[in-house]
Amino acid sequence: MKKQLFIIHLFVFTLLFVSVNVSAQNNTAEDTTAKLAITEAGKPAGNITEKKFSKDGGTLFSGDGSLELIIPSGALSKNTNISIQPITNTMPNGNGQAYRLEPSGIQFQKPVQLVFHYNPEESADSAQLLLGIAMQDISGQWYSLNKFTLDTVAKTIGGSINHFSDWSNFNAIKLYPSSARLKVRKQLTLSIDLVSSEDEELVPLNPTDDLSPLRRRRIPWTSTWRANEIINGNAVVGKIDVGSKTTVTYTAPASVPTRNPVAITAELKGLTYKYKGRVLRELRLVSNILIYDDAYEVKMISILEGDAGTVLGTVTYKDTGSFVVSLESGRARIIERVNRNIPDKLEYTGKCEVTLLKAGSGNINILGVNNIKVIPPASPGGISWIEIDFKYSPTIIPLLNFKCPPVGGRGPWYTNTNEMARTMVASIMRAFPHTVKFEAKVGKVVLIEVGGLSYFKMTVEQLPDDQ
Repeated sequence: MKKQLFIIHLFVFTLLFVSVNVSAQNNTAEDTTAKLAITEAGKPAGNITEKKFSKDGGTLFSGDGSLELIIPSGALSKNTNISIQPITNTMPNGNGQAYRLEPSGIQFQKPVQLVFHYNPEESADSAQLLLGIAMQDISGQWYSLNKFTLDTVAKTIGGSINHFSDWSNFNAIKLYPSSARLKVRKQLTLSIDLVSSEDEELVPLNPTDDLSPLRRRRIPWTSTWRANEIINGNAVVGKIDVGSKTTVTYTAPASVPTRNPVAITAELKGLTYKYKGRVLRELRLVSNILIYDDAYEVKMISILEGDAGTVLGTVTYKDTGSFVVSLESGRARIIERVNRNIPDKLEYTGKCEVTLLKAGSGNINILGVNNIKVIPPASPGGISWIEIDFKYSPTIIPLLNFKCPPVGGRGPWYTNTNEMARTMVASIMRAFPHTVKFEAKVGKVVLIEVGGLSYFKMTVEQLPDDQ
């Protein structure tokens, strides 16, 4: 049986600001004095990507493919090494990781483009319209970029910047947590947080930047809460307690619901909120809560290494994924699946300059299952087995562009892509998982681990009572 493993990529949020908590249905919150959004600086949390740029400019992606930096021709006065370091995100209402761009203090002759490729699952419904871009100065103060372009089809948000610092994308209003796991009968507190900038308090960092200081504050609204579209929920989907003035508490049902995860929805009515030139009313924020009882998480990791020859060099690509299997009344079903579909790590050793054009679905891609069954224990009191046959998915490796020096050191540089290899791999290599079989027991078990140029590892572990 073939194997795989998963490493959960945690998005770190440090919430050092006043929480705006929606209390009860049709309850109005009081205004409070705004406080500056000041936090500690993020810490390195991922692999740095670096590239030497000439006066001609070019493009650099972060290692996870979420941030794209575009240097136009003429922006640099000399050859310069530029890097992107993923860091923990301490931005209030920040999404995913933040990024440290270096060298700090660099002066550009022309503005450069910063483009975030955001996860639509993290910014669903009207939350997409609340996306923004922010940077942090050396004092810890966060500033919003006032001019940016939001593309809800391509799922990108980008703008022009004139200097390097720590940057993040964020939601002006955000429901916390945006997703979570919760065991049956357990409780979870949800809150709504707000960060905003005020035009009359515009304090640019320098005359060429269009930045406003972000503030943490509370604004008045009324709200309606639903669990799977049922106002305040019920015993089947879980109940929402809206009796508190500062918190909303969700209690999971006694058994795993058919529609799972449970969508906890906050509808904000009577709110007129002007944000980036748009007047927003009746916002709808969603948190997806995965309910589980007797459940098992399978984690996978895949590392592929390809040798492209003496000129192109070697490319190493790491992909991760996971799924959760729930056992209920003698049957099994998958209640959660995670496909990274962006490179967790992309390493290159060679003489060329490499640019990521498209991430691809990778060597781990869960599309669904053909069959899933529970095999009863051989004897009373024994342990059941779970067997899963997954749907076929091809391995689609990242699409890369190679800008290479001339062979022999003479002639112009030339460009090439790995499109042919990408097509060939997709036609002959099936993405994982294929079939999985494991015992439904307490503890963590390595199902399979194989080394070599193609490394795979898969582990399974029963979900604990408290996530």
